[in-house]
Amino acid sequence: MKNTFRIVRKAGWELNPEDAKVNEIIERLYKNDGHCPTKVKTRIGHDFCPCSEYLQNNQCFCGLYIKIKDLKLDI
Repeated sequence: MKNTFRIVRKAGWELNPEDAKVNEIIERLYKNDGHCPTKVKTRIGHDFCPCSEYLQNNQCFCGLYIKIKDLKLDI
């Protein structure tokens, strides 16, 4: 059975707005059986998308998720 991944929304993060980038990452996820495309399949920790780096450490190395920039409003 192939592994799947799911989109997980977190406060302060959003899905990358660049469709081409997201589609490339999704294609690589499917080819990699759901494992993060930037990690070697070590099976140490959680490397399925969304990986533990994103879920627990607030880091996304593949670029599927990006941090939301602080908006500065001129009032």
